Amino acid sequence: MKTAFVRSKKRVSLRMLLGSVVLLATLCLPSCFSLREPEAPTAASDYLAPTQIDILLANFTTSVQTLNTVNYERNFSGPQYRFVPDPGSAGTAASLFTNWSVSEERDYFSSLRRRSPTTSQNQLTLTTRPYQFFTTDSAEVSALYQLRIVQSDTAFKSTMLEGNIRLLVRRRNNEWKIAGWRDQRTSNALSWTDLKKHFIRN
Repeated sequence: MKTAFVRSKKRVSLRMLLGSVVLLATLCLPSCFSLREPEAPTAASDYLAPTQIDILLANFTTSVQTLNTVNYERNFSGPQYRFVPDPGSAGTAASLFTNWSVSEERDYFSSLRRRSPTTSQNQLTLTTRPYQFFTTDSAEVSALYQLRIVQSDTAFKSTMLEGNIRLLVRRRNNEWKIAGWRDQRTSNALSWTDLKKHFIRN
């Protein structure tokens, strides 16, 4: 009888010991793994359906300023899109822009974003001229731009870019998109072509 009582007591002790081990292991688990903060949504809520050219330009400006890669890419039309660089800025790297498409826009912009402080914002000013309509669904936007950038790549020293931007815009399914982009320097400052040339390579 006494032996049975001792065995029963040992079983209870063993169960309590096992329970303590499991509890201790559970409490230690959070320190074994580094938990990440939830990622912010990839597309900002300030993106509006570009049913007008002005809305498209506002989306474009905001995505450049906030370095929102998803919204930046949404401004472009797709397979037919092409970027034509400023010849002087492209220089010997002109072939780099031969087949420049939306994919290259995304890649250069993502590279710029990786080298920019998370708290910084670019400043883009577009001084637009009256749009030139070719049809009801296509037009050209011409504007002088000033783009002030904040980034950490010391190999690219300029903080202010200037030039003329000419955008071929097209409407499809009642939304305007950028179908073509021609860049042109207007001063001794670096242009947008210089920015793209550097960050597509780095």
